[in-house]
Amino acid sequence: MKKFAILLGLIILVTVSACKKHDDHDDDHDHENELITSVKLHFIDSVTNDTFSFAWRQPAGPGTAISVDTIELMPGKSYTGLVEFWDESKSPIENITEEIKSAANEHRVVYSSTTTRIQTAITDADSNVPPIELGLKFNAITNATGSETGIYQVVLRHYTSSSPKTGGLQNGSSDADVSFPIVIK
Repeated sequence: MKKFAILLGLIILVTVSACKKHDDHDDDHDHENELITSVKLHFIDSVTNDTFSFAWRQPAGPGTAISVDTIELMPGKSYTGLVEFWDESKSPIENITEEIKSAANEHRVVYSSTTTRIQTAITDADSNVPPIELGLKFNAITNATGSETGIYQVVLRHYTSSSPKTGGLQNGSSDADVSFPIVIK
């Protein structure tokens, strides 16, 4: 009886280990969302090459204090933009941006604003046929007249084989959904 219990235990252990190994190496990349504790936006003035950087941070992770910079841009300007995603809960901190770039077909950054004084156009794409916007790089143009305040939202969408990027924005889930106050003046 003792030998049977040991043999049964070994069979269960091998079965559980085999299942775990398969789950860890899923070829469809259907994995959990990334932990993102910081989103950094960089606006580079197309004339002067001056860089204006702004950050949304929650370094201790979900449910903790958030700090967020106010985006301040001049009217009548054209900017080249970059976004970075970071996990500051790890030591050393991890730049998630490269992972997003390497899995471009599974990610998309979406920009929106409550102010009509800024327009954002994504300038990079994934390898789908036809290509779909990725959003790590963008152009932003501020209107030439007037000033306005509002919210500039950045959402990083994450897609899986069961909810693919080719199905549109309604598919997938959000890895990050952050809002920056924005002032155009």
